[in-house]
Amino acid sequence: MSDARLKLRALLVEHSIQVGNFTLASGEHSSIYLDVRKTALRGDGAVLIGKLLVDAIHENQVDAVGGMTLGADPLLTAIAIAAQETERPLHAIIVRKDAKEHGTQNQLEIAGGISPKAKIAVVDDVVTTAGSTIKAIVALRKSGFDIQHAFCVVDREAGGRQALDEIGVSLHALYTLSELSEKA
Repeated sequence: MSDARLKLRALLVEHSIQVGNFTLASGEHSSIYLDVRKTALRGDGAVLIGKLLVDAIHENQVDAVGGMTLGADPLLTAIAIAAQETERPLHAIIVRKDAKEHGTQNQLEIAGGISPKAKIAVVDDVVTTAGSTIKAIVALRKSGFDIQHAFCVVDREAGGRQALDEIGVSLHALYTLSELSEKA
């Protein structure tokens, strides 16, 4: 495991894992709650997440990244900044849960320069059943974007990968819950 992956894993274990009795966004119950934002909103965590996700995303030919607000917001920013340091910038799209009722009434906030037919990688902090990730994919596809890959910091290994496979999207995770739990 690379030095960056080891450092990020340590930060996630220290700041993002909570043990107790939790109800997840999927409605499932778990004794482990992962709040990746607690790591992604730290400078050191953002730098590591940006670097590791950019490395993984660049292995798959995509033009930009997108994801559902609020979980993806810090990740998208970290990716856009980290990718700017490479020869292949990745601009971002934030997907709102619903279209705005004012102003432009957009559901997608799209960075300038992203082609309407771009290949987009969808990013999420944690994938459990992939409900939020799929919601973002549906909104992006409805706008004409090509989505074949999704990336997350942690795959809870709870059916999300299979749900994404069913809609033709491959999930790439920096870590699985098993990898983090063994260090928690």
